[in-house]
Amino acid sequence: KQKQVVENFIKKIKTISEKNLEELEKEGAFTGSYATNPLTNEKIPVYTGNFVLAEYGSGMVMAVPAHDQRDFEFAKKYKIPIKVVIQPKDYELDPNKIQRAYTDDGKLVNSNQFNNMNNKEAIQEITKYLEKKKLGKSTIQYKLRDWLISRQRYWGTPIPIIYCDKCGIVPVPEKDLPVKLPENVKFGKGNPLLTNKEFINTKCPKCKSKAKRETDTMDTFVDSSWYFLRYCDPKNNKQPFSKEKIKYYMPVDQYIGG
Repeated sequence: KQKQVVENFIKKIKTISEKNLEELEKEGAFTGSYATNPLTNEKIPVYTGNFVLAEYGSGMVMAVPAHDQRDFEFAKKYKIPIKVVIQPKDYELDPNKIQRAYTDDGKLVNSNQFNNMNNKEAIQEITKYLEKKKLGKSTIQYKLRDWLISRQRYWGTPIPIIYCDKCGIVPVPEKDLPVKLPENVKFGKGNPLLTNKEFINTKCPKCKSKAKRETDTMDTFVDSSWYFLRYCDPKNNKQPFSKEKIKYYMPVDQYIGG
């Protein structure tokens, strides 16, 4: 029964864009499964939700209803128990009476051996405990999302990818780099590389069958992220620049490009 409920929910939110999801009311579906809290051994219900994105971070979060407003609203809607784990300094939170999540600092409660610790300081101590018990490890989670770097134009760095009907997407071998833009192009509407057969038609590096090159080129952000380093080594005919000269000249306090 729960499987069908979850599948229906996923099918529903798949038709909604990521941007629109952020504006919608927080919804979810109970999966019928539980996770075990490694510190308390409590069973925690697992929900699929429309405000946790698979492409961002790990795609799974530990909800803390008493201390995150989105989680608080979600828990209220689906009648999930709200447990306070951070108490303010000057007053006491009652999980049955709070009207919104408490998101400031305080002392830990309902946290076993970590009770009465400052919540910021407890992060390191809990991490050490989990690593010692081989229940987890510390990692760095960057808040970066995928960035589209391709553009449909001639003026840009070629993307070294080949498309083969047999082998699929195949990277250009390192020995064949760099891929150079053709000079015999006809400019007009759209990307002139699309009509340049000499550039497009090639052979698959794997099976040697007929294949086609990627015609999109890289965005200027790719070029502008490193072009200034060339000024440190402008006469180098073998590399964009040498590591030794970059270490000597860079970084600078201020650089103005344009």
